Amino acid sequence: MIGAYKGATALFVFTFLLALLITAPASLLDHYLQNATGGRLVLSNAGGTIWSGSATPALRPQTGYALALQPLRWEVAMRPLLGGKIAVRLQWDVSPAAPPMSAVVSFDRAELHQARLLLPARIIEEASPALKPARLHGQLQIQGEKIALSKNGIEGGVTVDWLRAGSAFSSVDPLGDYRLTLSGAGDHVRIGLATISGKLLLEGQGSWSVARGLEFRGRAQASPENREALAELLRNLGPEEAPGIHGFNLTPQR
Repeated sequence: MIGAYKGATALFVFTFLLALLITAPASLLDHYLQNATGGRLVLSNAGGTIWSGSATPALRPQTGYALALQPLRWEVAMRPLLGGKIAVRLQWDVSPAAPPMSAVVSFDRAELHQARLLLPARIIEEASPALKPARLHGQLQIQGEKIALSKNGIEGGVTVDWLRAGSAFSSVDPLGDYRLTLSGAGDHVRIGLATISGKLLLEGQGSWSVARGLEFRGRAQASPENREALAELLRNLGPEEAPGIHGFNLTPQR
């Protein structure tokens, strides 16, 4: 009789805990992410459960106001959990017809497939505080087929299109459209910059790593018909290295 009572109690406790886990609110993810990122990533207006829910992600830069992204929906697949993996389907509300993103996380590896993200250009200031006076604006359109993080470093890459770029240093607006290519190379990320179209012509190469931060070397020049209008901006970017061509460096502040 006592054994049956203990068995029934254990079953009740297990069922109760399982029910709590299944119905755990999405707001728990917000608390976890804020703790894990030091408050830099927030999930506002979280609804649903941790397994199937929605929220509006927001980034909190070191300076300035929080950057709210578009509403995001997620759904966690149950079967991969049996193999020790977390597989999540992600969909931005602004592009419901686009293929969903997917994230797979295991003990020693994390992968993101079909990544898509829209950000305001001022987030670039987080990579290099030296850019803050430029008050950059425009939109960053980020896309990547596959990005992976593991003990071996970073694999894969993304393309970042900076569209309708502008700066407080110039009355010419927009300056143009530019493309950043980022490719994982073990413990660092290689970075390339090229001009898609525009009045200000940019190019450059560099890298980023946890140990050294951002190290980037670029060159800028105005299109022939905009040399006078962009003269002040070019002087602010860096010294003239050749007629009409100015160099600029983005490096960690010591």
